[in-house]
Amino acid sequence: MTQATAKQTSLPIRIVQGILNAIQECMVPVIPMIMAGGLIKVLVILLNLVGVLPQDSQTYTILNTIGDAPYYFLPFEVAASAAVYFKLPTLLPVAAVGIMFAPDFLNLFSAGTVSIFGIQIAEVTYSYSVLPIILLVWVMGLLYHALKRAFPDSLFNFFGNMLTLLISSLLAILVIGPLGNSIAELIRSFVMWISSTSHVLAEVIFAVIFPFLNMCGLQWPLILDAISTVGSEGFEALCIISLLCVNVSQGGACLATAVRAKNKKRKEECFAMGFTAVISGTSEPSTFSNFNYKRPMVAAVIGSAAAGLYAGIVTIKAFSFVPPAAASILIFMDVENGMNLVHAIITGVIALVVSFAVGMALGFKEPDGDPVEELEK
Repeated sequence: MTQATAKQTSLPIRIVQGILNAIQECMVPVIPMIMAGGLIKVLVILLNLVGVLPQDSQTYTILNTIGDAPYYFLPFEVAASAAVYFKLPTLLPVAAVGIMFAPDFLNLFSAGTVSIFGIQIAEVTYSYSVLPIILLVWVMGLLYHALKRAFPDSLFNFFGNMLTLLISSLLAILVIGPLGNSIAELIRSFVMWISSTSHVLAEVIFAVIFPFLNMCGLQWPLILDAISTVGSEGFEALCIISLLCVNVSQGGACLATAVRAKNKKRKEECFAMGFTAVISGTSEPSTFSNFNYKRPMVAAVIGSAAAGLYAGIVTIKAFSFVPPAAASILIFMDVENGMNLVHAIITGVIALVVSFAVGMALGFKEPDGDPVEELEK
């Protein structure tokens, strides 16, 4: 293979990597806000269950709305975050997103077909959307910086923001929004198709592949769909549950490595990474450690598959998006079905026990080098 051919074949990979990296960089600052809203909703459910907060009270409605707000206004949050990544004035993309939520614009669709300059505008619901917004801000960035290069500073300061806002807003409602929404719908249709074909098999598959997707940065389309589903449907019944299996099993396998390790520093680090994954759901350090030592990764995958099998059989729902683990297990609390939380706890226990037991049985080949240097390699 020639060098030119190698470059051609690697270009699509570089494009995909660039897109995934952009999604990640735009979403990382937003995730804590989504988690905060999710935890507020968990608190509201808990207060309702213990009889402190009646569901028909105004206090319940207000607190529940506070928890819902980060989901409903997710497009504005993503726009502000994406503006930083694409080096735009922060409020410019927020203003462009505003057209998608403007009452006068939305009310046009109640009368029938909507068009501008004779071009029909597709009716799209943008609440809880992510991909259309990132695409919009990306195009805005290209346009903004092109105008900045083309115009003298005096003209750009006067016309630059106006042209960027006008052109990108029109592109958003005519092309970018419907295109981004179609991509998101394709991802959702794929997830729903797998789940409808065999929910049990889907849960096992997702529980097995998620850590590898995570290491490659390919998990974001599925996570975005899970976040949007929680916002629009009120719950999600596949990806978040798979993440529970993955987070706890990666932690369990890492804890087994810690128990079997002879190197004191390695033992301490694996204990810390394992407990972090099991308790908080931050499983990336454990995943890379397990993958580095190979056998622990096999143990983690087996534990995750076993937990996914159980979760698929009983069907569990998650009602908020928070990295699922021991500390956030209440996101599975269902007012109408108390067993939902019980099944989630059992799923976590299966993931922990099976991955730890298999990790202890398989062991790992312990290198003589420094554990930090091993992981960096």
